[in-house]
Order: sequence, then C-alpha cells, then structure tokens
Amino acid sequence: MRHHPQVIVLGSNAALRIRNGALDMEHGPAAERLKLKIDIDERKPCAILFDGRGELITGEALRFCARYGIDVILPNGPGRAILFTESALEASDGEALRDIGPAIIRAQCTADPVKVAREIVRTKMAADMKGFGPRITARDFSTIARCEEKLSIARSVAEIIVIEAKAASVYWRSHRDLGLVERKGGNLPRSWLRFANRGRGAEFLGNKHASHPISAMINYCMVVEAGRLARALAGFGLTLQIGFLHGDKHGRNSLVWDAIEPLRASINARVFAFIGSHEFSRADFPLSGVNVHRIARPIIAGLLSKCLLPDQDVLDAAAWLRDLVMLYSVTSSRVGRSRSQLIRRPASASFASRDEGAKRAARRAG
Repeated sequence: MRHHPQVIVLGSNAALRIRNGALDMEHGPAAERLKLKIDIDERKPCAILFDGRGELITGEALRFCARYGIDVILPNGPGRAILFTESALEASDGEALRDIGPAIIRAQCTADPVKVAREIVRTKMAADMKGFGPRITARDFSTIARCEEKLSIARSVAEIIVIEAKAASVYWRSHRDLGLVERKGGNLPRSWLRFANRGRGAEFLGNKHASHPISAMINYCMVVEAGRLARALAGFGLTLQIGFLHGDKHGRNSLVWDAIEPLRASINARVFAFIGSHEFSRADFPLSGVNVHRIARPIIAGLLSKCLLPDQDVLDAAAWLRDLVMLYSVTSSRVGRSRSQLIRRPASASFASRDEGAKRAARRAG
C-alpha cells in the first residue's frame, strides 16, 4: 500500500478521473506527463490542490473525493478558491443537522455584525501581537494601543475594517527584514531577498495578485486552510456566504474569511519557519508569462506538508466563531445541546481567552 502526502499538488494540464474504480491523476506537459493512482484500499490525502493552469475533473472523481473526505481545491488568486467538498450533512457525520441547522442560521442572520466583527478583530490583534517580528518598536506598541481603544468604541463594520488594516500594517512592518535565502548560484532578484511589504502587484501569480514569493506562498496556504475551514463551518450548520467582518459578496464565502482572521498569524509563522529553513533559486519560481511567475510544484508540496495547521486548530476556530455568532444573536434559541457540550477543548490558550473576551464584551454591552 502506498502512503500519499496529506496534500497532493497537481501541476499544469491536470486531469482527475476514475479508472477501474481508482482515482487516477495526471499532470504536467505532454512530454513529461506524471501519473498517480489512489485505490479504494489505500491511504487517502486530505486534499488535492490544482495550480490553476488547466483542469479536467469528472463527476465520478468528485464523488470519489466526497466519499472519502478528500477536498478538491482550485486556487483562483490569493483570497479566492473554488472548493469541492462534502455536503454539510456528510461533513458533520450526519449529527442532527435537521435540529441544529435552522437555529444556527437564524442566529447567524440576526447576530449583531458590529459586535461579532469587533471580537474577530480583537482576537486577530491579540494573535498578531504574539507573532510580532524582530523590528517591532515602542511606537508600534502605541499604535496598537490606540487601535484597541478605537476598536472598543467603533460603531460600524467600516470603522472596524480601517482599525484592522492599521493594526495589520504594524504586524507586517515588524517582519520587513524577512526575505528568501538564496541558494548558491540561485540567481534570485535582489527584491526577493527582502520582504518589504505585503502589498499586491503584477509581478507574481498574475495581475492584482502577490508581488513577492513570500506573499505567494502565504496565499497558497491561506487558500488551503480556507477550504478546511469551509468544511468545518458547514459541518456546524453555518451558512458560509453570510459574513460579519467580510461583507456579503457574490461568489465569496465571507464567513470563511472571518474565521481565518485569528489564524493568520499562526499560518504566517509556519510559512516564515519554512522559508527560514530553505534555500531558494530562481528555478523555484518559474516565469510563465510576461512578468508573471509561479511557485514550482516541489516548493508547493513541501510548503503544504510543513505549514498546514493541526486539524484541532481548524475545528476550534470554526467552533469559536459559531459560539460567537450564537452569543451575539438576538434570538433566544440555542443549538440543541448545552454550550459546554458545543465548545471544543481549545488547542491553545489563545482561543480560551477569546471566549472570555467575548463574554466580557457581552456584559459591557448589557
């Protein structure tokens, strides 16, 4: 029996189909076509990630992946993905969604968006502070303190978004000396040796996308984690399109990007550790168009094998957001079990403190 990696990354012109009852995968140029097969009695990966340069996926292949809990993810930029996964009923192993689904959706529709968005940003800021880089200064701490004061009195989601952006700029400034370590004879552009900002540009992964390889690697990890969070949130019966910090937008699972905010610092830290332990060359980021680079498949595979969050962290994040929605809902209905039964054991003290912060905020709000 072959052992497959946790995430399988397929390159250009990939095909996913069923042949003789097994999941058959092909990718790469015609002269260098690579093939991989997963039979029903072999260990299954948790996800199959396409790189977005041509895909062929059959319905039988999707049903195979759904049956065995394999997420199929097609990245479409740094903050977007097409995700094929199981239904909410299957994702939660069929645990009484007929009873809990409507109650959670009603709570989600009636929850106070300002209070929920405030707690999301407060939690994210606390996580970012634990992940500050070496270039943090006393002035930066003063900026964070002012952001916290403004956050506590913010009266709209628009104000909260501005505060979050200001606090995030401090976090990224603290990592401004980060860069790629060049392999001997790697011939990296000088701009790739220093991570000046988290901005976007036309030099990497296409127009309006990442402008630096580090940003591109972070984006890949974010898309994969968003797929895992989507599955966990759907399993709890939440409607993915209804967000709070991220407004409703056609074609976007806004609630997923709400849930990922407190996890960003942890994901970034794992990517930074991966970057610090590797040496890179220009061949790791091949040119695939005019001023457009891509991440080579071996780098993506190594990145995802090292940087994915533990399953429990993803479940804790989804459960925390679900409880936050229920806490700030105006309806008196609750999920058909006690709150103590619903809250999973936190994977770290950070999520435990988030629940306490939410309760304190509720008491202040009367």
